[in-house]
Amino acid sequence: MTIMQMAGFPAEVVDSVVSVLCRMAFDFGLWSDGVAPLLFVCEEAHRYAPADKKVGFGPTRRALSRIAKEGRKYGVFLGLVTQRPAEIDATIISQCSTLFVMRLANDRDQTLMRSAVSDAAANLLSFIPSLGTREVFTFGSGVALPTRMRFKELPEQLRPNSEAAGNTRSEGGNTINKDLLTSVIERWRSASMSHRMSEDDSLPDYGSPPDAPSLQPTAPMAPKAAPVPPPPSPSRGEALRSSLLKKPLDASFGGAPSSPPGYPPRRF
Repeated sequence: MTIMQMAGFPAEVVDSVVSVLCRMAFDFGLWSDGVAPLLFVCEEAHRYAPADKKVGFGPTRRALSRIAKEGRKYGVFLGLVTQRPAEIDATIISQCSTLFVMRLANDRDQTLMRSAVSDAAANLLSFIPSLGTREVFTFGSGVALPTRMRFKELPEQLRPNSEAAGNTRSEGGNTINKDLLTSVIERWRSASMSHRMSEDDSLPDYGSPPDAPSLQPTAPMAPKAAPVPPPPSPSRGEALRSSLLKKPLDASFGGAPSSPPGYPPRRF
């Protein structure tokens, strides 16, 4: 049994990992012809296959749906664990042949469970809101008749122990004070720094080797001047226009310009 603990990871990372694992599980069963049966259990399944098509990650929903629809003939089975079965994709939950129902208080969840059983057993679901701790109502192809069961209480040494599962019971001496907050912040900060350092260590080092010769900066080279072509020789008309603009006005004709050389005199 392999358990992947992804608590604390970003939602987009968790969705991508679950999508890849679902595809790997299905491909393993496909290419092994179902020789090794595999059960893929997904905790908090409403996060990965929500009923609302606009919410969630599309590849993850499609990967879970493929296992639910086609996985049985390849020996790949799907187990969905959730507190809100009404928020799971209806197509996926309809493929679940055996259901274990614990205490449910929401009307939508109870209605969904009643629609999944026959009319004769629907009345048995009336006591679902009053189920006790570790009590479960089981029906489907996995049991001959709808049955009310009770899970055994595991001893302390056999219970899962992970970073996400802690002791949430409020004892008399456990009070929230400054020392408790400081210790929590230190644990949080240490975990974040260790995760960041592991990411930095996994990056390749592109620095120069120790025996590589050092490169000394050199003076920048002056850019070479491009050859400037000689200006074109002005034509006779352009030269005459330039001389007219530079020549002062003739005061004898009241400021009128005199006739340019080579042209007949102007008459006024």
